[in-house]
Amino acid sequence: MARQKTVEINGVEYTLQSIPYRDYLNTVDNNTNERGILMKSPYFDELLKHCVIKPKVTLDDFDNDYRSGMKLLDEVETFLGSPDEPKTAKEKSGK
Repeated sequence: MARQKTVEINGVEYTLQSIPYRDYLNTVDNNTNERGILMKSPYFDELLKHCVIKPKVTLDDFDNDYRSGMKLLDEVETFLGSPDEPKTAKEKSGK
């Protein structure tokens, strides 16, 4: 099951969901130009589409609030790069 996390940015709660590592790498590859430069707009479009599951948002939703959009995308990238939460002893034992 995909990991999920809720973050709050300027009073709005967003639910983030992880994607498989291969999908993330494909997203990076598909949005990198011939000179090896990551094309931010389509890359961020893909992250919002696949990783922010509630509420669904697009880059256009942040036209009047760049800072919130930047914070959300930073949260998504940090979340994707973070390890799974460590399991408690109870979860490890299955009891």
